[in-house]
Amino acid sequence: MRRIALAATVLGVLSPGCATVAPISLTAPGQAGESLSYAAGRATREFGFPASTLVPALVAALDDLRIGSVRKGLDGGVVRIDAATVDRRTVTVLIRPHQAFSRVVVQIGWFGDEPLSRALMDRIGVRLGTLPPAAIPADPPSTPGENPYFSRRTTVPVEILARDREPGYNDSPVH
Repeated sequence: MRRIALAATVLGVLSPGCATVAPISLTAPGQAGESLSYAAGRATREFGFPASTLVPALVAALDDLRIGSVRKGLDGGVVRIDAATVDRRTVTVLIRPHQAFSRVVVQIGWFGDEPLSRALMDRIGVRLGTLPPAAIPADPPSTPGENPYFSRRTTVPVEILARDREPGYNDSPVH
């Protein structure tokens, strides 16, 4: 019985466990994370800077892309910045500080905007000096994500909806 308990303890300690968060890749100090991930309407990138350095660069990057109405807040250890695009979509940016880097998460609108999220992450890198200087775009790239629940492209034609309907069927109790 002791052998089984010992084996279970050893296997429990050595097992990788449950991965409920994205893996953390360590970034060299002062360097932008090479991989920007975009999933479920959110863009994520790691920067090798503390949050105190990232916030001014982020505010300047938002201004470069004509994103205004900036409101800053602190929620626990996470810096939260809320803003609005020219077409009045919400922009939420979270800066999660870690020991050697900070993770920046951007969500634009309810369903995301990948080109604008990527442009914002690139502008942050330019402002921090980790990416080469680039011209500020006159019109920021933007393709708002469409509503996956009520999309016109995914509507079902009436012919398909009514094809299995019996001609004499009426759901009213009165005929």
